[in-house]
Amino acid sequence: MDSSVKRFLYEMADRAAAVAEGAKDAVTGAGRIVGEKKDEAKLRLDLMRLRSECESRFSEIGRTFYLMNSGDWPRGGESAEHRIESLLGQVGEREMQISDILHRLELMNGRRECPSCGTVYSEGDAFCPGCGRPLKDADKDS
Repeated sequence: MDSSVKRFLYEMADRAAAVAEGAKDAVTGAGRIVGEKKDEAKLRLDLMRLRSECESRFSEIGRTFYLMNSGDWPRGGESAEHRIESLLGQVGEREMQISDILHRLELMNGRRECPSCGTVYSEGDAFCPGCGRPLKDADKDS
């Protein structure tokens, strides 16, 4: 085989390898982005479920108040006050989970946390909205 043909084939093989490596990197990047979007969608579904559960508990609290004040609350079982307290505890638990999900979504969408107080801030902020710390210095520290 002619040396110029060999050289041409080697150059083509090198170019094909470079293109394959670039394609691999692109697929890896796309897979990462798809994974992030999937995680975000799951968090948003959890958020909707938790908010719906809170609304359901609030309706139950209202129904309990109504039955308690109308004198129709069943005797012999759980007291209305205890039921309301239990439902409020369930709402509190879900609101903490909602807060955690909202915080995670903010961080997924390019927001950052102040290293001093943990308040979430946007990339362009010069000072932390929670504690007032200069954030340009905070970015250099991390």
